[in-house]
Amino acid sequence: MEWYTWVITIVGGVVLGLLVSSRKPANKEVIHIVNNDDFKNNMRKGQLVDIRSKDEFEKSKIKGARNFTKKSVLSKYSKLRKDQSVFIYCNNGKKSYNLAKKMSKEAFKAIYVLDGGLENTK
Repeated sequence: MEWYTWVITIVGGVVLGLLVSSRKPANKEVIHIVNNDDFKNNMRKGQLVDIRSKDEFEKSKIKGARNFTKKSVLSKYSKLRKDQSVFIYCNNGKKSYNLAKKMSKEAFKAIYVLDGGLENTK
């Protein structure tokens, strides 16, 4: 092997190592999975967010909820306040939980996810 092949391999390994080690872990202390009753009893104490598609949101929603795409919640210009609790739901709870993990990396204060999503409330 030539010397430049070794250099490229070593530099690539170092760069890859730095990328992996610099990723922020999710702060699971701020994520709370709550049942339907707890969600309904407390959702007015924070920001209520529906991350389903616009069509699904228009068909059925929780009164007072705002519809956001997952991307817009995490955007630089998000209309959500990080210092207030966020109550988030989707159809089955999976997308909400995944988004909650990403939001926790962005310093949101408290994130409450509806366990089982809207499908669980029917």
